[in-house]
Amino acid sequence: MDRKGILDFVSNSPVCHMATVENGQPRVRAMQTAVVDDSGLTFCTGAHKDICKQLLANPSVELSYWNPEEGKQIRIRGKMEHLEDLEAKKAIVENVFTFLKPVVERHGYAALSLFRLSHGELRVWSNTQGHQAPEVSAF
Repeated sequence: MDRKGILDFVSNSPVCHMATVENGQPRVRAMQTAVVDDSGLTFCTGAHKDICKQLLANPSVELSYWNPEEGKQIRIRGKMEHLEDLEAKKAIVENVFTFLKPVVERHGYAALSLFRLSHGELRVWSNTQGHQAPEVSAF
């Protein structure tokens, strides 16, 4: 699966499970991908949340996206980049996560943190593969 195929897959199934590391232990939670574009996968979270602290301390992640209709899973492992991009935050709040408007009104855009995964190691698995090892490539 090429990069465009991965980006299309994530656009159609934007919720993933993101694994971070804290004190040497895995931490996993569901996250919605805020922006999917040629630069990668961008996530938005609260600056006060554990996930933000975990990513700042150790940017290593693995993302797992699943589409049951296609019977396909993609996993991407890499390092998140912390973004300081006020215009991106504004666009996400205005167009994607409108539920964050009251948070921004009360606390400002500094209450939000953005992280992007631009590249990494990709594994693609389909339920038609059975026990075969997943395809591994670069993202």
